[in-house]
Amino acid sequence: MITGSICYRTAICWSGVRSTCIINIMFQYLKPLPRFFAAFLVILFFSFPACKKDLAPEKGEVLSFIVEASKNDALLTQDITASVEANKILIPVPEGIMLNNVHITCNFKGEHLYVNNVMLDPADNHVQISNNTVLTVRTKSGNLFDYTITLSEYKDPELLISAYSVEKSKNPGLRTDVHFEIMGDTIYGNLDPGHPMLVPTFSSLSQNVNINGAAPEINFNEKVVYSLVSSKGFKRSYFVKINWNKKVTIPHIYIITEGNAAVTSKDNYVQADISIDGRNTYSDYTGTTRIKGRGNSTWGYPKKPYRLKLDSKASLLGLSAEKDWVLLANYLDGTNMLNAVAMKAGKLLDIPYTNNIIPVELTLNGVYQGLYMFTEQVEAEKNRVNVGDDGVLIELDTNFDEPWQFKSASYNLPVMLKYPDLTGEDELAPIRSQFEQMEALIAAPDFPDNNYLDYIDGASVAGYLIAYMLTDNEEINHPKSTYIHKTGTGKYTMGPIWDFDWAFSYEGLNHHFSSYDRPLFWSSSSGGTLFFTRLLSDPQIKEMIRQRWTGFRDHKLTGLLDFVDEYSGSIEGARYYDYQLWKRGGADFANETVNLKTWLQNRVSYLDTYIESL
Repeated sequence: MITGSICYRTAICWSGVRSTCIINIMFQYLKPLPRFFAAFLVILFFSFPACKKDLAPEKGEVLSFIVEASKNDALLTQDITASVEANKILIPVPEGIMLNNVHITCNFKGEHLYVNNVMLDPADNHVQISNNTVLTVRTKSGNLFDYTITLSEYKDPELLISAYSVEKSKNPGLRTDVHFEIMGDTIYGNLDPGHPMLVPTFSSLSQNVNINGAAPEINFNEKVVYSLVSSKGFKRSYFVKINWNKKVTIPHIYIITEGNAAVTSKDNYVQADISIDGRNTYSDYTGTTRIKGRGNSTWGYPKKPYRLKLDSKASLLGLSAEKDWVLLANYLDGTNMLNAVAMKAGKLLDIPYTNNIIPVELTLNGVYQGLYMFTEQVEAEKNRVNVGDDGVLIELDTNFDEPWQFKSASYNLPVMLKYPDLTGEDELAPIRSQFEQMEALIAAPDFPDNNYLDYIDGASVAGYLIAYMLTDNEEINHPKSTYIHKTGTGKYTMGPIWDFDWAFSYEGLNHHFSSYDRPLFWSSSSGGTLFFTRLLSDPQIKEMIRQRWTGFRDHKLTGLLDFVDEYSGSIEGARYYDYQLWKRGGADFANETVNLKTWLQNRVSYLDTYIESL
């Protein structure tokens, strides 16, 4: 309810007779003065306003501010009365309580009331209140009077559930006690599907707890809500979220740095201990490592990606033994699946040295970091990109931040040498010459009717371009994260594929799945665009793409879509924790999985037409 009152001016009304009498009296007393001066004083007297209040500006004022329990029964059992002092409104609330969509009752002196410059409708005055919300009173004359709202938070232990579990002693069917995790207003737990009816144990100081389920046994297949009421009249609800254990439960990696030092650099490693709980699916591991940040734009996001360098080579999570590993944060990717889906497509397309992706949870220095992807570092090693002792691994990337690099002669490509490690420019010169010899043939006027395919593997180009077309990874245009490798006597070969955070139509639109029919290549003079569209203009490459695409679509696409479901199911529980922590993506994870599959199917239809027209 919003009420208001208006201050009206008062004035003295003079009758003609009484005015005449006053004038006569005044002239009698002013008689000794010259008549013209006496007349002037009489006129001046009657020209003053009858009421000094007419000279003061009309004032708007908040007289009282109340959040009534009767109109906010989901939040309160007692009214909240705010204190109004000067231009401030102080509202006492317990920590963790949000005043969203609350009905306010404000008595004020003025004509209209505004909250954050939006005029309130007296018939429906529900508002969202937070710190620094501005309440404005507007008077009839248009004067504005602002009041700043401050939420005075205090601790109320009666509104907290401090612990929650299901104990084997009360539930004989359990193999062990199950302790739940409380994050905000959600209680998370992992349970086996065969045990939905359980007796929980929880700790709370509230004397008034309502459970929307049968007590003491609760069916966790149904929605379970705990509603607490404090003696001060506030209500708070906790929602129980169950991650039903599946056959595959993702591993959990625990890293503790020396002295609990923060990981703040992409350049400097921090010594650490690492342990991996394989969750009965992978072998456990304990060892020592170094850890640092990694990535370019991804390092700037709140959820950080990391690079690990073990002190000794080890086979982690079933992958070939090496020292260098990567933890991808996927902050841009609300589904937490896109890099995994792209790598699966790469494997189905037989792109050489495609990375393995294993979903894991990460806890760093005792702080849970959420859902990550564990994968190999892209490097020239026997168990990674095996180019031999005399081979090369290069990356085309406009970040241009490796020690040994050059801009190519024909297409001005940013070529960075990842392997081998060099000691001087004289060692870089033959590598540059060899790359530019291949590039010059592609740029030559007689292309493609020359021998350029003696220098670059056409099948790898076809597979690589299909992977990037399918995922709409437009990074290739810059280019960025574009790898090429060769053995000492072999051809240049595209791959491995890498970095799909900005794929799936994110580039330029900042939203995944926004469009499925965008062409892979831009209409631009970017080095990557010119180089790869030149390759795509070769009829031999076009035919390789058509044949490779037909085989993938007819025999491998179903496997890719099935993988989306499998991977989605394996990360569902961890993804809820990650969403609670980072609020990335949507709360309806099942819907996001459907969106990804729908986008892929639409993209395939688009590529059918596009590739056929090449």
